[in-house]
Amino acid sequence: MTKRWVAALILLGLAPAASAAETAPLVPVAPLPPTPPPPLVVEAAPAPRATRDAIAPIAGTLTMLVPFAVGCALWSNGTSDELQKAGTYVMAAGFAAAPIVSHGVAGRWRRAAAFGSVSVATSAGALVAMELKDPFYPPFTNRQRVPFGMLLTSSLFAAAVGVFDSFLTAPRERP
Repeated sequence: MTKRWVAALILLGLAPAASAAETAPLVPVAPLPPTPPPPLVVEAAPAPRATRDAIAPIAGTLTMLVPFAVGCALWSNGTSDELQKAGTYVMAAGFAAAPIVSHGVAGRWRRAAAFGSVSVATSAGALVAMELKDPFYPPFTNRQRVPFGMLLTSSLFAAAVGVFDSFLTAPRERP
């Protein structure tokens, strides 16, 4: 039954258009000029060196601070050890990636590898320390949490030094 209604509505919708087409007078139309075919591949020009140098430190700073803020928000929940651990993973990932992003955007891959390796190592160390001795377990004393705190803080500073180096290096490398 519904197929018939759909067919009837389609016919009723097309019938006025068909009858209007039959009664309209034919007007001659000039042929359109030929248009070239669209390109198969669109290539984007790379950003100028000065633009990449200006954007690189900002990208690194955002890569470091946004995960830090998200991780702190997860830590501040305080109701679940799993949320606090997830916040630590988010922070450590942002700290590890910040110098690599900051120097990589500018195309300075050797510096990205140098500063990024220190940041990745300290972030990985903080995560290993967290897995060995849970810093969010309340009965532990502060002395038992020191390795985790030192490594996570070192990761933050390693990321900050890598991003700060991106600020300093950009003007010096311009041709």
